[in-house]
Amino acid sequence: MDAAPAKTLAAFGFLTVLESAEHGLFGGYLVLSPQGRPLEFRCSTPVAASRAQEILYGPTLRPYLFAEVIGRALVAGAELDAAVILTDQRDMLPLALLRHEEVLLVREVTSEIELAEPTSSLIINGCEIIASSLSTKSTSELAALLEPLAANVYLAEPFQRIIAALTEAQLASHDAESMHDRAAA
Repeated sequence: MDAAPAKTLAAFGFLTVLESAEHGLFGGYLVLSPQGRPLEFRCSTPVAASRAQEILYGPTLRPYLFAEVIGRALVAGAELDAAVILTDQRDMLPLALLRHEEVLLVREVTSEIELAEPTSSLIINGCEIIASSLSTKSTSELAALLEPLAANVYLAEPFQRIIAALTEAQLASHDAESMHDRAAA
């Protein structure tokens, strides 16, 4: 008798960027199970724009760096496919042009006055969820897509995990550089 195939659980991707004055931009991508457990984590090397890029790209530089350089590389390199990609960075929303997954902006809401786009957003457990302009899903479809995760995870919390992991990686890298510099002296 053949064993029943294992069920494949939905995976949810969380994507953010940490800005460092010293090194530039670091991206982090955390894939969670519906229970909020980490399935995969990826981070980028530092990305810094040249002065020529700052001039030529103008106000489009941040969305380019966030979505096309950092976001695209991290998501494309992931081993697991996510049902949806959540980000806390508005400049990451253009990733929806490059990926088939829904790309959703997550913002913590502290009052009703803070709602940015009430007609195109939904509130789940104190978080405003804003779909990219390319989304064809209704708010009820988005709510159903996020329901398995939102039942177990406060949707703004995984970004804190990513930032902590990126900060830790920066510290470890800085410590390793310091040790290397001391050994060379």
